[in-house]
Amino acid sequence: MTAIGIAEDQALIRESLAIVLSMQPDIQVTWQVANGKEAVDCAARQPVDVILMDLRLPEIDGVMATRQIRSRHQDTLILILTTFHHDEWLIDALNAGASACFLKEVPPDLLLQAIRAIVKGRWDPEKWTPQWRMYAPEIQFGMKINLPNNGLSTLTPREYDMLRLICKGSSNAQIAAELYLSEGTVKNYISSLYGKLGVRHRGEAIQTARSLGIH
Repeated sequence: MTAIGIAEDQALIRESLAIVLSMQPDIQVTWQVANGKEAVDCAARQPVDVILMDLRLPEIDGVMATRQIRSRHQDTLILILTTFHHDEWLIDALNAGASACFLKEVPPDLLLQAIRAIVKGRWDPEKWTPQWRMYAPEIQFGMKINLPNNGLSTLTPREYDMLRLICKGSSNAQIAAELYLSEGTVKNYISSLYGKLGVRHRGEAIQTARSLGIH
């Protein structure tokens, strides 16, 4: 039986997670809390196997709570659930000892698979399928790609993939289908990509990419 703790300040999300998890025969929800301080306290009083931790919590945020819990209870595994895509926050969480980060819209079946894989020590984000990557921030998939001779651009692997597809003439809809993303998400990534490359439109992005040997 896998014992789970939930640290989430939004009651609806917290209670929904508890309901989904409690329906599993191999999972027991041991405690639920609404802030980081309570998570640290509960982890000490009632140790669990896995904690589902929100990143932005009152009292103590998810990063600090993760760091404190992992420093005192190294057998407790922590899975971050967040609505935020900011790499610096996710890097902090992973460096603090979190095993993985997921977006809160992750489907229940994938979340359950993740929990079971983490507990069994079979967690390898590099082997995830594109469907998994729809719900997992890119920072988990290895080092960022630094493009030479362009001081503005430090692209994530997904942004790099999008740049390659843009160079091939793919539309937003085609990129979305190729990478298993929504068109809205693709537009957001491309906007970020343009900012990093210092370009205004696809033509300039393609020209910059080709000057760097990306085709």
